[in-house]
Amino acid sequence: MNLLPRQLLLGAALLAAATGVRGGVITETARVSTVNWDIADLQDPPLSFLQHITDSSIASLTRVEVSLNLVGRGAGGFAGEMFVSLNKDLSLTSVLVNQVGVSPTDSIGLPYNGWNVTLSDLAASDLHTVVQTSGVLSGTYQPDGRTDPTSSLRPELLGVFNGGAGNGDWRLNVADLGLGGNMRLVSWSLTLTGEQVPEPGTYGACAALLAVTAASWWRARRR
Repeated sequence: MNLLPRQLLLGAALLAAATGVRGGVITETARVSTVNWDIADLQDPPLSFLQHITDSSIASLTRVEVSLNLVGRGAGGFAGEMFVSLNKDLSLTSVLVNQVGVSPTDSIGLPYNGWNVTLSDLAASDLHTVVQTSGVLSGTYQPDGRTDPTSSLRPELLGVFNGGAGNGDWRLNVADLGLGGNMRLVSWSLTLTGEQVPEPGTYGACAALLAVTAASWWRARRR
């Protein structure tokens, strides 16, 4: 019995792997959407703001970060009234803000004037529990993640999008659940990190290596 040489086996393995190979992990440039839209009192269901992404080279997301500039207008806003979520392709949803400060012992929440923040699962502090009584909150925080603002459970952090592609319809949804205090969505942005789509030619290079190795083996066998 003639056994395949080591080089040919290696080429076969490389070719098989090439069908599932991805490039390195990259972080794409933030995609910024300037909105300048006023959110009315009792705006529920939420208003939806779309980013339709078709130019991402990410095949498998490993991190999604959102920058949010949502601040009071006129007499000012009331943070504890606001709900903000991020949805992809009308399927997966992450809750970014859900009536901050509301708890089993506080049904009103915090009165500060909005956010100019970055939301990342890797941040140190949970946005919902950061105590601020006035002004606009700034810095980097974990998203709220709560479907129930009074709960400690946080099933809808930004990690829900991990494993999906970068391309798709990303919607920021904003609601004002109370009276007295209005906000304006100034802008929001998405920063996507993940594994790249394979570079063109990766599969072809492995196939060429296998073909050359096989041809060399066949010529040697015929001698």
